[in-house]
Amino acid sequence: MAERALRTDGVLALAAELVAPLSIDLAFDHIQIATSIFGWDHEPGGGHIDGYGLPGQTEPATFTLLAGMYLDDESKAGRGNLWVWPGSHRVHERLFREHGVDALMGDASMGGHACLLPGAPNFGPARPVLASRGDVVLAHYLLAHNQSGNMWNPLRRIVYYRLAAVGHRERWQATQTDALLEYAPIRART
Repeated sequence: MAERALRTDGVLALAAELVAPLSIDLAFDHIQIATSIFGWDHEPGGGHIDGYGLPGQTEPATFTLLAGMYLDDESKAGRGNLWVWPGSHRVHERLFREHGVDALMGDASMGGHACLLPGAPNFGPARPVLASRGDVVLAHYLLAHNQSGNMWNPLRRIVYYRLAAVGHRERWQATQTDALLEYAPIRART
């Protein structure tokens, strides 16, 4: 049912517009339902990128785009909101250019947290994503993100899809050092 929502509700088609002429589909054989229960009062101090900290990992599990479908109301802060660091995809791009694409593979990053590295780059201020049930967020893979606490009674739920442009695995290293490599329509506007 969750995969059907991705394909029939226009999310995949919208994501495809961002990477055209490439096509895009699920990067892995799973989706994620992220939850946050009431009573956790937390504002994230730093973000991470996905795909790091897996047992026996020799390279990051990268992808092109994170799509999140909101199952609950997060229209106000403090509801377990996703927090993002705007522009951090470019900060990660610089980090990988300067320190190599394996810069976050060591223990110091604790699973993709560049903010924990010695001499960590400045990601600037974060902001919560405010969204209502049924809204969709599309985020670049290299965008630093984290979840906040939930001080609003209902359980917070988001379905996350990790999407990859066709051929991503063959060029994943280049996408780390050229953040817009798979985003031709966006590159054309910058």
